[in-house]
Amino acid sequence: MKIKKLTMTLLAGIILAGCTNDDAITVVTGPQKGTAAEETPILFRSNAKAVTRASHEESAQLLGKKFYVFGTKTIGETTSTLFDNYLVEYSEGTAGKTATNTSDWEYAGKLSKKGATQSVKYWDYSAQHTDFVAAAGLGEGEIIKNTTDGMRIAVSSVETMTNVYVADRITATPTAQAATGTTPATEAYGNTITFQFRRLNARMRIGFYETISGYAVKDLVFYYIGAPNGSYTVGAGTAFPKSGVYTVDYDDATNAAVSTFVGANNKYDFSNTFGQLAYTSAPSQAGVEGMPYIAANGTPTDAAVNRFLGTTSATATFGRGYYTIDGTEGVESDFKPILPNENNKMKMQLRLDYTLVALDGSGEEIHVRDAYVSVPVDYLNWKPNYSYTYIFRISENTNGYTGEGGGGDITDGPGRDPDPDNGGGDNDPIVDPETGEIIDPYVPDPDWPLIPDPDDPDGPGVPDPDAPLVPNPDYPDGPDGDQHDPSNPVPDPTIPDPENPDEVIPDPSNPASLFPITFDAVVIETQDGQTVYTNIDGTDNSSNTEH
Repeated sequence: MKIKKLTMTLLAGIILAGCTNDDAITVVTGPQKGTAAEETPILFRSNAKAVTRASHEESAQLLGKKFYVFGTKTIGETTSTLFDNYLVEYSEGTAGKTATNTSDWEYAGKLSKKGATQSVKYWDYSAQHTDFVAAAGLGEGEIIKNTTDGMRIAVSSVETMTNVYVADRITATPTAQAATGTTPATEAYGNTITFQFRRLNARMRIGFYETISGYAVKDLVFYYIGAPNGSYTVGAGTAFPKSGVYTVDYDDATNAAVSTFVGANNKYDFSNTFGQLAYTSAPSQAGVEGMPYIAANGTPTDAAVNRFLGTTSATATFGRGYYTIDGTEGVESDFKPILPNENNKMKMQLRLDYTLVALDGSGEEIHVRDAYVSVPVDYLNWKPNYSYTYIFRISENTNGYTGEGGGGDITDGPGRDPDPDNGGGDNDPIVDPETGEIIDPYVPDPDWPLIPDPDDPDGPGVPDPDAPLVPNPDYPDGPDGDQHDPSNPVPDPTIPDPENPDEVIPDPSNPASLFPITFDAVVIETQDGQTVYTNIDGTDNSSNTEH
């Protein structure tokens, strides 16, 4: 017997965009004319936007109309500081009003991040090279220390990081030099310095579409930690860092800023929400003139009713919410800012209900419950300045139930709570029964070298907060990305076939999903209510003699 069970499958292409040249925050350079080379002031200018390039004005807005610069110059074997956390501020329409402002960006006369009055800086043609790094959106106590070792930026929440940008390092020399295999290209002294900024946070969105012939899909109801019964907010579960530390280093061969992020130990959310689905309309197949759409109840209507999922990956329906983006609260977006998690070891899980509505105008509905899907950890290693899109397809092969099966009790109204004793949802963290604390699936590497203890310089040292994460050997189910919550198991709609143990059949006590309704026909003829027996030669055989 061939089983046809509904599956909610992950679309083969998890889409991500990141720090390519087109995605970077880009700055335009140009020579400064009209002054002697030895008296040419050092100038700055910036365009900015993650994922796509931005205009001059948009860049200033994204950077909060200011950024900070650290610069050094090298003469012989001596490197000295030139710009010590200088503030560069944007003021529209001020270009050309001072010698240090050619593009609305000014630093002279302002206060540095260290409180010093900033002076005009000039190109020193006796220096073999001059190096610059820059950052925007730094917190009150955060400074840029130098141009070689990068910077460390503490993160208290993702909301504080959506407007933090770091720039590639720039090296300038008396004349411009092309890149080699081991050295980056350089700017010529006298040019306006151009920075390429990138956001430090990542971002992601979740979308769905359906391909079930003759039906539209509406009312996706999600289960996640803390979700109320019948929640229509898109919820997914994995390890989302709540806080941590960014490390920004520079590639000596290219000058690119290389950003990594380590989440703080035990500071994770095990579920996250991504707004509500921005549904679309569904076309009617009822053939009623002037009524080209299907209403929420499945009857034909003349008005577009945005209650249903898209029907292709190109028309997928995404969760849309309001987030803090680039320091602005309440920005509507499909993409939600998240903190990176390049060391993630936990797969992403979703569980939901949904309703099929027939497109033939009959008003028929089929309720599918407890559909479950997971995303492998290979697709969940989020990097700074990358955007991630996860699209799920609901097809006629799904693992949801149309019967009374599923992982939890039915509630009043749409949806139910599959795990009421653990906050709801399908992504409950593992808690130590003795301490009541969450057991982290990964911990700082215990073999990583210790660092000096500031309170005890002669002591053995203390753990390095920037140590890489490794799987936690005490995690109950190991670092396989699945929490295996025993109170909320993933349902299995099949049982072994008694006649063929190597095969499975639908569980008759808990049937799964969509099985096509099929028909056959047999015609039975009677004559006067009697059956007439006739010999092959046409003579009567009323005695029904057998030969």
